[in-house]
Amino acid sequence: MPPPPNLGILLTQIQYPGSTFVESEIIRAWLNRHGAEYDEVQFNVRLGEGTDPGEDYTEEIRRMSIQITQKRADLVARIADQVDLVECKVRIGGPVVGQLLLYRGLWHRLHPELPVRRLLAIGRSVVPDLADLIEEQGITIETFPR
Repeated sequence: MPPPPNLGILLTQIQYPGSTFVESEIIRAWLNRHGAEYDEVQFNVRLGEGTDPGEDYTEEIRRMSIQITQKRADLVARIADQVDLVECKVRIGGPVVGQLLLYRGLWHRLHPELPVRRLLAIGRSVVPDLADLIEEQGITIETFPR
């Protein structure tokens, strides 16, 4: 399988949509290691309905409110007819479990035709006593130290 057609461009980006500079360094390291395994990589992917403040507001305000309250996966990486959901944290801890499990459910509602293959947490490090508990939830952890 060929890598995503824009992989070269992705690897030269300084910062990725929705990510801090440090998170972008981690994502770039992950893309260097795994980017060629995928057909497509998307960033800051909105999931869920978000909150509509109602008809008392302009369409623009309603649209912005919905967008800023939607959940957002850091990366969705497609391989054939499946996806991997990737969450990037500088230090991977307990909250990543809730995020990824909820993202999987929201993804399934929106895209039942593209099942989730894997949940991935990437970061610089992991909270020491949580790595095994996170992995027991079906989440793969990968670290990219400085």
